[in-house]
Amino acid sequence: MNFSTKTACAFVAGRAQLQTDTPGRAYAAARESNDVTCIAAADGASFRAHSAIGAQVAVTAALGFVCKNFESLWQNMDKHNAKAAQRLVNRCLDAFRRKSNKLGCDSGELGCSLSFVAYSGGRYLAGHLSDGLMVSVDAAGQLQTLFAAETAEPAAAKPLLTEPKAASRLKLMRGPIEALTGFALISEGSAQSLCDDGVPAPAILQWLESNATLPRKKIKSALADNLQQHASDHDSAIGLLSLRPREALPQ
Repeated sequence: MNFSTKTACAFVAGRAQLQTDTPGRAYAAARESNDVTCIAAADGASFRAHSAIGAQVAVTAALGFVCKNFESLWQNMDKHNAKAAQRLVNRCLDAFRRKSNKLGCDSGELGCSLSFVAYSGGRYLAGHLSDGLMVSVDAAGQLQTLFAAETAEPAAAKPLLTEPKAASRLKLMRGPIEALTGFALISEGSAQSLCDDGVPAPAILQWLESNATLPRKKIKSALADNLQQHASDHDSAIGLLSLRPREALPQ
């Protein structure tokens, strides 16, 4: 089956950043091109000076690369995930090097996490190198966790694209889509409150359903308001990708 897609993303600064008037380090965005729809989210490391910029660079690089190379990434994963993971990480590292040259800093100072999910032609492809949460809606309309939040690690050991073993830690998943579904990416700042012992909160399902029916500007505003109302010390970002029968989604 083939579906129409609808995306929505929002991100807000945590209380610590608001108090010091510094930019939030969490970022999420979406892109549609080459018959591929992709959402991505990243969370900059608090101990990296330019990680807020790094999060935006990583998301932009990942969106462009996945939308352009969905088919070849899918084929790479047919034999081994390692090649696909290395290609994606290399693309982000190249973008980091270009940005760090402009900033006059080491590319490691842009260190951040990354998660993404893309849809094309009845298939999905997802990747996760993050302390955040990735969930989907199964054929029965129930939430399921694709990748769980990893919050037990010390800050210095958090998964970052700039670490030497980033490609081996990047978890990839792919599969067919045969029923209506949706995907949500949730950064660390909100993941802890939206996941209880590995069980995603019902609010995520409500957001995905609203995303499929509300105009894009309205759902984006509602997401940002919700994140702001439940602001924690951590920055927060969320990305939604909803699927519905083709021609059924409002713009």
